[in-house]
This record gives sequence, structure tokens and C-alpha cells, in this order.
Amino acid sequence: MYLSEKHRIDISLTETLDRIASSSLYSTIDLTPEILKMADTTLFDELHDRLILSTAKWLDIPLISSDRRFEGIEGIQLIWK
Repeated sequence: MYLSEKHRIDISLTETLDRIASSSLYSTIDLTPEILKMADTTLFDELHDRLILSTAKWLDIPLISSDRRFEGIEGIQLIWK
């Protein structure tokens, strides 16, 4: 949403959610108490980034991001360095 509002990407949140819903390749998940507990122990400044990092850790999946600050975070495999 933020990136769309700042015109850094050319797709809205609604379009993104529509694409996710119409594809078998993607899914959304809820923030569970387990993910929130993991975020509490993830050492990173911004809350939204801690939630992203802890979700990737909890799901045991790589994180696709160009944010170099994520490099070296324990338990995170970063794609798109």
C-alpha cells in the first residue's frame, strides 16, 4: 500500500489482493500469536519489518527483498540481494 501510494510501484493494494486471490501460486496468512511472539525476539528497529522477518522465519521460507539491512538476520534466507 505504501509503495503504491508513493508511486514506487504501479499496482494498488486492491489489484495485488485480486492477483493473489486468483493465483494458486500465492496465499495470504494471518498474523498468529506465534508469529507475534517471534517478532518480539527479532532484532530489528521497525515493527513492520520485524513482522515480515518473523513471518518468513515462522514459515521457514526465503524472503524476497532488496533491503540489504535484512542480510545477516539469523534464520533469514534472502533472495534478490
